[in-house]
Amino acid sequence: MSLKSLCVAAAGAAAILSGTNLFADTKQSTTAPKPAEKTAVKPAAAPNAAKVEAIKKMLAASGAVDANVDAARKSIKAMMKNSSNINPKFWEELTKNVNHAAFEQMLVVVNDRNYSLEEIKDLTKFYESPVGKTFREKNGKVLAESGQIMKVYMESNSKELMKKYGQPASKTDPKNN
Repeated sequence: MSLKSLCVAAAGAAAILSGTNLFADTKQSTTAPKPAEKTAVKPAAAPNAAKVEAIKKMLAASGAVDANVDAARKSIKAMMKNSSNINPKFWEELTKNVNHAAFEQMLVVVNDRNYSLEEIKDLTKFYESPVGKTFREKNGKVLAESGQIMKVYMESNSKELMKKYGQPASKTDPKNN
């Protein structure tokens, strides 16, 4: 597995585990950008200080930063198991680079770009409400169960389509080895 593939997989896994849809905007591609297209995520305009503080309050209430940090670290651990040929120092440094401040900064940019100040305030009220707190407590489990259901669903459909179109079974499927 290449370093680029590992990073894309880590970002995707973090997004899935946190409930984030990286490609919610249908105008965006679901493929990785070409090297010349890679740039840091930037807001359209610098957010005002009041909006930044409101976003940080919403992120704290939602637990989004912690969820993304945890998901990224879990993803790195999973990738380590499948990539024993990569220098352990790489994994150590990659894990060290996953930190709360960096994720918070990235999430501020994303939320600034996608929500108005009023929407941020309303989301914060939701996350601070009893039902919002329940949502936060249970959403990780719901997403994990949903992910397992989707995995089974996709595997089942893939096997049926492989048979239908005469494709060989996947070599990565332990049932086929």
